[in-house]
Amino acid sequence: MIIQITEPIDYSPKALAIYRSLGRVVFDSKPRRDADVLAIGLKYRIDKKWLDAMPKLKVVGWQGTGLNHIDVKELKKRGVKLISLRGRKDFLKNIPSTAEETIALILALVRNIPWAFDATKKGSWDRVPWRGSQLYQKTLGLIGFGRLGRIMARYARAFGMNAIAYDPFVSESMMKRFGAAKTDLDKLLKKSDIVSLHALLTEGNHGLLRERHFRLMKPTAVLVNTARGELIAKGALEKALKNKWIGGAALDVLWDERSDGSHLKNNVLLEYAKKNNNLIIVPHIGGATFEAMAATQDYIAELIKKYFKK
Repeated sequence: MIIQITEPIDYSPKALAIYRSLGRVVFDSKPRRDADVLAIGLKYRIDKKWLDAMPKLKVVGWQGTGLNHIDVKELKKRGVKLISLRGRKDFLKNIPSTAEETIALILALVRNIPWAFDATKKGSWDRVPWRGSQLYQKTLGLIGFGRLGRIMARYARAFGMNAIAYDPFVSESMMKRFGAAKTDLDKLLKKSDIVSLHALLTEGNHGLLRERHFRLMKPTAVLVNTARGELIAKGALEKALKNKWIGGAALDVLWDERSDGSHLKNNVLLEYAKKNNNLIIVPHIGGATFEAMAATQDYIAELIKKYFKK
């Protein structure tokens, strides 16, 4: 058996040992015709073209929950097993990296930290232009109240914030248990000082936030998206920022992400960020901590081993 790993840098020694117990491990960023198992990272899009080039493939292992970069229907059609972190609640409850990054983005945005640092590098020590807002007694609106939304509600309490949440699949009592008040989407947008997206991307919620939703928000409110870029309708956020319907945004994700960065070419959000001090964009680093990546690589390797040993 040949196990192909697409991203060799700092790969977990434990995961490698598990794979080597199953067969030969090869590192390759392009599809291999002889591979039985494909272990991928986020930057690879596994589509029909990839699968056509891998006729022996039996299993795809993906160390994340979002599946929009994987053609799941094509995998099923070919009888290829997909093993991912989606639905692995017991394991994921101890992986808070994306929630921690969300807090970092919120603080960076409301305290103007990136732009204050830029000014300091240019020799300025004037704090007046970079006065920001505190989180205490502000309202955090959580769109999506799964694992990450619940962690965020807990973090909100630590900052003395009020947490409200919208999730049609989570009960009011469950939200209350984790410290958030259930509300509908429109009310959440009207009341929140910070809106944070934590919903899984599905066929039903593409473009969940549209222009009309941004018009509901406070002109001082900010949006943070560490979920998926496609949850926001194309063009809606750019229009909201340019028209000052909202105060700012921080993004870990964009539409149609590509590993080579080609999606950044002529990207209107990136061009806006270059000229304005209220938009932060980082390259999908939510889960990119040494601890989280090692733990998820180990876990997926264990699941793949169990699949072949059953």
